[in-house]
Amino acid sequence: MISESCGNSQIGITNLWENYYYMLANIRELERRFDAGTEEVGDTAVYNKVRAQLIVLKAYQTFKVTDVFGDIPYTEAGHIWDNNTTGMKPKWDSQESIYKSLLDELLWSRNVLSNDTIATPSGNEFYKLPYEVLLNNNYTLWAEFANSLILRHGLRMYDKDPDFATPFLVDAYHFIYTQMNSSGGTATGGGICLWPSVLGTNWDTNWSFREHKHLRMGETIWSCLSSTDDMNGSGIYDYRTFLFFDTNHKTDSFPDGAWKPYPQIHTSETPTEGGSPYAQSRDGSYTFKGPSCLFSPFNYYLTRDERYVPQILVTYADVLFMKAEIEVRNIGGITPPLNADESIRSGVYQSFLFWTHMPDQTTRWTYRYPQYTNYIGTVSDIWAWSNNMAANVMNYAVWMNPEYDSSQEFYLKMIYQQRWLNLFRQPWEAWALARRTFATPTTTNHAKLTSFRMEYPQKEVEYNYENYTTQTAQMSLGDSRQTPVWWMTRTR
Repeated sequence: MISESCGNSQIGITNLWENYYYMLANIRELERRFDAGTEEVGDTAVYNKVRAQLIVLKAYQTFKVTDVFGDIPYTEAGHIWDNNTTGMKPKWDSQESIYKSLLDELLWSRNVLSNDTIATPSGNEFYKLPYEVLLNNNYTLWAEFANSLILRHGLRMYDKDPDFATPFLVDAYHFIYTQMNSSGGTATGGGICLWPSVLGTNWDTNWSFREHKHLRMGETIWSCLSSTDDMNGSGIYDYRTFLFFDTNHKTDSFPDGAWKPYPQIHTSETPTEGGSPYAQSRDGSYTFKGPSCLFSPFNYYLTRDERYVPQILVTYADVLFMKAEIEVRNIGGITPPLNADESIRSGVYQSFLFWTHMPDQTTRWTYRYPQYTNYIGTVSDIWAWSNNMAANVMNYAVWMNPEYDSSQEFYLKMIYQQRWLNLFRQPWEAWALARRTFATPTTTNHAKLTSFRMEYPQKEVEYNYENYTTQTAQMSLGDSRQTPVWWMTRTR
């Protein structure tokens, strides 16, 4: 990503903030209706499963927002429908209190959802949502979603409060997954995602890419995908490269374009980048990206497809990488069931299963790079080539790595590298991993990792000024990007 792509950040954070609080108000209203329904039926458990589903959604969204901003209004927020005047200008809650309360709620929710009984102890059938489109009331998947969030956010806060986080992580680690791990050969396997094809709709995300045109492959991620800087791609050992990125504009020397990363820190000598790599004219002329497209853009089809590229909430590969970290760090006395190498390889394998099935699900993806096509043409199915691709990554990134020494530090570096790569379409999660560990891939010693949160939206500052000033007076560097969020234990 080059700096010009971040010019509209204020619009983005305002939309994130406003959409969250619209959602929270609706959740509060649903909770009120469940309370009324419970009182009417006279059975305190009849709405438990739907309450649990609602908690999982609330937790996912609340964690996302608090990880961006830090402390946020929460307990008093979202009560605009229940005549609560306090809820109109709510006080801020600490991120610590939000994290701990949500983890408690998620554990209860997961246990409720993983219980396959259909009736309460009083004999009433559990209320079921009539139009549940995310997971179609598949309570097993809902429980796995909840458990994945416990793993994600338990790890995120572990270094800040290991005594609190450890019991949650041990419990979540031993939870058995039976459905999220069904990657490969299915259009919606391997994760909890919003799939437009399943929802019966199309999502046009291409406009956001073509409007600013500045997203490019950087030197850091390129260093994790290729063993050399050869622009013909001969050094590429991670075949997700061909799914994540494109070559630059074609030339006589490179008729399919060249693999050229953008400098992580550009100077006055860095060429001006341009072209039209996200223009829809590429539907009919894939290799034409505009002569001034000098660096490798994101894969056009990931930005163009409207039905089979999902909005990812969590993948099973991410679950495996989180479990691998728990093993390598020996959290709660947990150790790898075989060895750290196999734990990492399993996550890489699941990542390939998730990503490599996408081109096969859509007629939009008509062009494939010859290196990729030739590779998958030598093996029989998605499981075989994903296994081979994972072995290839392990060979180059781990076993042939000159830094390989079987130490905890090395294995954690590899876990963070592969998890970071798998989070390619979840930049907010990749940012959180970088802020927590300062051990994600870098070619600049994290010289540009200086934003630890985002500022509160101006609308909130103006409307809720008194509570805003009380909150910011408690922040180490005020309402600035340099103030660390609660769970961060280091800033360098």
